[in-house]
Amino acid sequence: KQYAFYDLVLRTPSHPSHPIEASMMSASDYQELKKTSKTTFEGNYNLHELTREEKIARVFGNRIKGEAPRSSSRLLRGEPKVIAGVTVPERPIEPDNCCMSGCINCVWELFNDDVKDWNQKRKLAAEKLVLAGGRWPDNFHAPLKYLKSENYPLSQSSISTDMDESKEPQDAEDESWQGVPVAIRVFAETERLLKVRKAEREARKSEQTASA
Repeated sequence: KQYAFYDLVLRTPSHPSHPIEASMMSASDYQELKKTSKTTFEGNYNLHELTREEKIARVFGNRIKGEAPRSSSRLLRGEPKVIAGVTVPERPIEPDNCCMSGCINCVWELFNDDVKDWNQKRKLAAEKLVLAGGRWPDNFHAPLKYLKSENYPLSQSSISTDMDESKEPQDAEDESWQGVPVAIRVFAETERLLKVRKAEREARKSEQTASA
């Protein structure tokens, strides 16, 4: 029947207790399906009971079941530590609020910038620590490839110093992106390249305008 789906939508209650597709099934078929499926239907139908602030939190918070927002790479970061005279920030936290729509200032680009700054500070602190002596703080992401064994944190002092020099050390950027899905890394890199290309086009356009 033409437009049967839209008729079904109109007949569906505002607060359904099961997926709309179940309304197309007979009662016996639906009961049989429930025996073999653990799928449940969840909906947020109590919005009228929420305060204005709670409604805003549902919309702009985490995108999973209306959870409150968690920290991103620039919010609620741990305290920095001064190592060999260098203030080293805590490891950046992966953002959870990317909309994947190609924003001008993508949160993953900001995260990447934070990671580069973090790695630069760690490397500088490690180089100075090797010269001055001392140990890297425990549980603070020691850059072992820049440290000598006597500079390792106490918790990692038992690590063998006879590392195979023929092996390429882990890239600092790869180290800091551990746990981030490859698809997100590709997306962030694509966003970065698009921004670089746009800047190059604008620079060429400015040069052409100036020379005209």
